[in-house]
Amino acid sequence: MRRSALSLLLVAAAAASLRAQSAEEVVARLQRAETEIQRLQFDYLQTTRIPLTGETVKSKGAALFERPNRFRLEQKSPQPQTVVCDGKDLWFYLPARGQALRDSVDNWARSAGFPQGLSPFRLETTELRAKYDIALETPDPKTPILRLTPRGDRAFPYDLRVWVDLASGLPIKTELSSKSVTATTTVKNFKINVPLSPDAFRFSPPAGTDVIDAPLK
Repeated sequence: MRRSALSLLLVAAAAASLRAQSAEEVVARLQRAETEIQRLQFDYLQTTRIPLTGETVKSKGAALFERPNRFRLEQKSPQPQTVVCDGKDLWFYLPARGQALRDSVDNWARSAGFPQGLSPFRLETTELRAKYDIALETPDPKTPILRLTPRGDRAFPYDLRVWVDLASGLPIKTELSSKSVTATTTVKNFKINVPLSPDAFRFSPPAGTDVIDAPLK
């Protein structure tokens, strides 16, 4: 009887914990991570599905990040490519084509249209609060799921779901879904605030590379 009563109390306590969790509490944890995490290293896997064609593309690689806006992504498959940002210039290097595209990080951020707060290396909860209606889709004491709905009319409506690791305050999985595409990104093997070489965020095109300059605005 005592064990049964104890079990019921534990279940009730867990249920109360889930009910007490709110979207604002989860976003606040994301925001706190912005000050706690200055450098980050992780591996990623992204799966992109196109319902119209039935095509599925999987890409994976590793990334380094240093606040506020220096990062390096090394995609290993399906084709190797490198993305490097020193905080000002952004390079996209495609070795199979022998091409490198150079842009400014600000111009890329505007044209990409992807919210800064939805990747581990672009944590900006201020933008999320301003541009999205945020709801707690699934409460969980370890990894709650947020649903973000863009405010205002958009030519291409979409929904966003974010899995937040409450221990670290990092989004460990994101899912962008629309009628035309579903892109799911998961990250793992985090190394937080580890020393990173400044050279990791510098890029020099190999000899013979065709360099294409985007409008650096």
